[in-house]
Amino acid sequence: MYTELYEQLVKHTNKCASEEELRIAWTTTFSAVGIAFHAERDKNDLLHNQVIIELKNKGLFGGKVTSPAFKNAVYDRLYKYIKRRAIAEGIAEEEYTGIATDGESIVFCFMKNGKIIHHDLMPVSEIAITKVLKALKYNKRRALTTQNLVDDFGHNATVGVGLMNALSNELSLHFQTKGNNKIKMLFKEWQSLFGQVSGLTNDQVSKITKQVGFSAPKMGSESISGLLFIIHTYNALIMKLLGAELVSHLNLTQYKDFCGNLASLEEDNLLRALSHDIEKSQYFETVGIKGFVEEAIFSWYLDSTEENDRKEIIKALKEALIQISLYRFDDLTSARSKDVLKGFYQALVPDVLRKSLGEFYTPDWLVTDTLNRSNQDSWLEKKVLDPTCGSGSFLLQTIRLKRAEADKKGLDPEQTIDALLNTVWGFDLNPLAVQAARVNFLIAISDLVTQCKAKNIELPILLADSVYSPARNPKSDEDVVEYRIGSRTANLLITIPSELAFDRAKLDMVFSVMGSEIEKDSDFKTVSQKLIRKRIADTLQLSNWEAPLKETYERVLSLHKKNWNGIWFRIIRNFFWSATAGKFDLIIGNPPWVRWSALPVDYREKVKPTCEAYEIFSETKFHGGNELDISGMITYTASDKWLTNGGKIVFVITQTHFQSPSSQGFRSFKISDTAYLKPTFVEDLKALKPFPDAANKTVIVGFEKVNEPHNPYPVPYTIWQAKSGFKKAIKEHSTIEEVLDGIKRTPMEANPVADSRSPWAIMNIGEFEKTSVIRGKSEWVSGRKGVTADLNGIYMVEILDVDEKRGLVQIETRPQAGKKDIGVAKRFWIEPDTLYPMVKGAADFSEFKFKPKHSLFHIVPNSGITKKFLLEAEDVLENDLPKTYSYLSDYRELLLDRSTYKARLSKYEFFHIYNVGAYSFSPYKVMWAEQSGSFKAAVCDHKIVPLIGKRPYVPDHKVYFVDCYDKQSAHYICGLLNCSLVRHYIESHTISIQVSNIFKHLDLPSFEKNCKKSVLLANISEKLHSTDDKKKFEKLTQEANTLALEILVR
Repeated sequence: MYTELYEQLVKHTNKCASEEELRIAWTTTFSAVGIAFHAERDKNDLLHNQVIIELKNKGLFGGKVTSPAFKNAVYDRLYKYIKRRAIAEGIAEEEYTGIATDGESIVFCFMKNGKIIHHDLMPVSEIAITKVLKALKYNKRRALTTQNLVDDFGHNATVGVGLMNALSNELSLHFQTKGNNKIKMLFKEWQSLFGQVSGLTNDQVSKITKQVGFSAPKMGSESISGLLFIIHTYNALIMKLLGAELVSHLNLTQYKDFCGNLASLEEDNLLRALSHDIEKSQYFETVGIKGFVEEAIFSWYLDSTEENDRKEIIKALKEALIQISLYRFDDLTSARSKDVLKGFYQALVPDVLRKSLGEFYTPDWLVTDTLNRSNQDSWLEKKVLDPTCGSGSFLLQTIRLKRAEADKKGLDPEQTIDALLNTVWGFDLNPLAVQAARVNFLIAISDLVTQCKAKNIELPILLADSVYSPARNPKSDEDVVEYRIGSRTANLLITIPSELAFDRAKLDMVFSVMGSEIEKDSDFKTVSQKLIRKRIADTLQLSNWEAPLKETYERVLSLHKKNWNGIWFRIIRNFFWSATAGKFDLIIGNPPWVRWSALPVDYREKVKPTCEAYEIFSETKFHGGNELDISGMITYTASDKWLTNGGKIVFVITQTHFQSPSSQGFRSFKISDTAYLKPTFVEDLKALKPFPDAANKTVIVGFEKVNEPHNPYPVPYTIWQAKSGFKKAIKEHSTIEEVLDGIKRTPMEANPVADSRSPWAIMNIGEFEKTSVIRGKSEWVSGRKGVTADLNGIYMVEILDVDEKRGLVQIETRPQAGKKDIGVAKRFWIEPDTLYPMVKGAADFSEFKFKPKHSLFHIVPNSGITKKFLLEAEDVLENDLPKTYSYLSDYRELLLDRSTYKARLSKYEFFHIYNVGAYSFSPYKVMWAEQSGSFKAAVCDHKIVPLIGKRPYVPDHKVYFVDCYDKQSAHYICGLLNCSLVRHYIESHTISIQVSNIFKHLDLPSFEKNCKKSVLLANISEKLHSTDDKKKFEKLTQEANTLALEILVR
């Protein structure tokens, strides 16, 4: 469309000479694309909403902004017209776009502080006319808002689809090329550290591909990772260009319209400019902004070699550049008040993909509340770190608080900017997040930068790892810091002399020399000579430093020779900068919520020794073990490395840290023998939905770092709940005032149920003391888990018919019972020997009631999980139960693919199930659900199995139980478990989806046949199970509760 429009305009203006002829030509050309101009009487100006075009006789500008005709068109005609229209229409004059053209040259103009300013004069070209048409379609200037970015660059925008498709095609081409190439290696490096996508179902993959506007790269099983790589590359490029355009509007460079100028360049010049000015950060370095762009992974698009593919990328790039050039940067009020880039990223990455990566960006209202909870008496002097800063939401609000105090104290721009650069820091391991945070930080201080003229600045947003950061090796005799970065592919071991590693200024100079010499393929001798010549090191120093520096240089040189140019020293300097960041008064943020098993394998191996040093893993492998959420690790490592003694850490993390078995190590709150974390408060939001796209158990938690052991209990613990009439799901763009107005906060307290590492009991203030009579570990009874089969549609069946003559029953499979496709429902005749009545889940029972809502039977082929029982079952099934064996064999491949079978039973036959033992067949069971809104217990006994007779109920794995061998003891236990004191205690310290072995921290008095109260309680429980009279049930329940309390208080 743009090419055709430009060609038509050239055709219509080719013979034009006067203003009037040009006006007619422009009107005719643009009317063909739906743009209707209006002109005032006796005026040659063209008007379309808030866009005003001033025309001059052809060639009158002479290509110079100093020509009288240019000055007249801009400073007289456009200036007056915009002023007049703004008053008449009641619209701010800054909203108008002025365009002046003489048919050969064209310029864009805007109002700022009552004066008219203009961009660079450029020739009338397809690029220029494309920009004109876009400006006319927008009507008014584009503000830097999330919605505008999504509309202009998202998956429904021509620019976004075009550029991402071009990048996708290029990545596909290089990925399919045999052998290694730079683009393929950069993708693999990114994937191993940031882009591992696994565990997605076919439906999820389909949903992801439908949500994006471009075609996923052709990379086989890697296509979804490739798709994310394209989105990250594209997002990073748009952000870097936004940063460059912002700098051009600060009047710090020769450019007045950086992106517009770039768009007008020829192909080779454009690629050179992008490489030099953007990807190598020279444009930013020129104006004194150091290290603004340092990652090199997302610059891979510059390595496109095929001319046709390059043309596709360049064409899409130019349209993106034009789009950005239309944005206004003179008013960044909205962009300074909220994180606009966060919403843009969320719109680009499909929600299914973000959830699998643990990416949940913090709503602005939650950022505000978290900062408020840090309870700072003053912000300006406090040194603040967000160790996993993402796009910088917490940093932006911190900057705003600090600037407000600076203004009150009368600090000048230079004093203010120094304070901000020294005291507001952010780290992130994801290069995309780092770039977003740097752009946001620059936006937040751009007005100060303008006033500080030639001041050099470096934004303290680092590509750094908050878990694994450079440190001296205590086990080594050498005074050297070792640090490993990159994936297994790069596997780069960095060795730096300690004296140099923690001297940031000097290390930067060393890296600068080494980086420049790498590009020349120089040997280390040349590097050494240059270090001495530039007086970075003297001969004695260099002799001490030579061995480790030479090793590092030669390793990087080796990677350079494999075409990994320009990456490593820029990455290394950031990681080592974090080691010299010093201590902070406040650490704040929302670290990633990713389970240990979901982390990239390479990364797990790298950080495991660090985590083990803090003894942060659970002791029990199959009760969580290493399944600690990484936010818990970051709480420890960030506090240890960067929090000053007496400093505060306030994080948004998952509530499971305080009650899950897998967070046992986290709850020790011991960093080292001389450093501890003292929990000071918890704000529990799990009854709400603070994140719009996730149902997470959110808490805000505060700690203080202290230097000796302490007893912080009870910890103030506040529960948030929605008020009547308010929704639990909080709108993302709500203000903190709106949120607080819709919730009620209930103060409670938290205490460990046993030792300091045990789960917290969260109860009303003063209630915990009352539970002392039941706290402890039971010695006479324990909780058991129901059987685990994994394929319910095959193992949980209904009996449809009975053939007594042949001793068989007819069953039918249930395809609807699970996520895995087992095919259509089929009927089989099998022996009844392995069939047991089953308890399916929480819906089958309630307090003192067992009423299953189904007639299902469970196939239990093995009666235990030890070798003896498994081999015995194999012998029986194969020789004595041929019909059952044949039935299960029909589904052999599906049964072999079961997760529990593969993890625990893979040495044995395909049909075995897990969590089976003598307890599974006890005649009586006291049951409770693993997942339920509230704790309730009931007793089950037996049911008739056709051709077999009475058989005990066997619960499924979602049901826990106590195995009992007489009716009285079962009902006695049930009566105690349903007692209000026991129920509240259990609910206070167990996670609602993990109510497992409750007797680990619950000690109940054993049943005594000679105790009248025990027998009476058992009798009442039995009556409650059998009565359907509601009034009688309520009366008996009260009696049971009173009696149980008497027994417990004993």
